[in-house]
Amino acid sequence: MNKTFIPITPQSSDLGFELHNKGQPSPWSRKIFDDCLTPPYFAYYLESNSDTVGYFIAMKVLDELTIMDIGVKESERGKGYGRDLIDYIIERSTKDKIQQVWLEVRQSNTAAIGLYESVGFNVIETRHDYYINSKGREDALIMCLELGGFNLSS
Repeated sequence: MNKTFIPITPQSSDLGFELHNKGQPSPWSRKIFDDCLTPPYFAYYLESNSDTVGYFIAMKVLDELTIMDIGVKESERGKGYGRDLIDYIIERSTKDKIQQVWLEVRQSNTAAIGLYESVGFNVIETRHDYYINSKGREDALIMCLELGGFNLSS
C-alpha cells in the first residue's frame, strides 16, 4: 500500500475542509480552516493509493506542537490511517526537536483516546463542558505526549 503525506495549501484545501465538516459535530468556518494553513500552522493530507484518506492540522510554537485537528474519511476508519497520521506527526516532531505534543479530544471519542494513549499520550486536564454536542455539552480531555526530557508529573 502506497502512503504519501502531501502539504495542504489554501489552494488545495477544499477536500480538507469537506473532511473537516463531515468529521466534526461543530466544524470551523472556512475562514478559520484556511487561516490554519498559514504559519505557525501546517497541514498535511494522507493519501493511500492516490485516495485522500485523512488529514491533520498542527501548530508549532518553539518546542511544542499542538494538533489542532485530525481526521480520517468515514469510509476509511478502522484501517490504521489514524495511527499513520499520529506516527507521522510524532516522527516529524522528533526530527524538529519538539519536546511536547498537545491535543484535546472529546471525552466521548473513545477510539481516538485509545489511539492517543497507545502511543504515549496522557490525560493532563479535563475542560468541563467544553464541546457542544447533540445532548448539550461534553468535556474535553487535554492530552500530552512527552518527547523530550521534560516531565509534567515531576
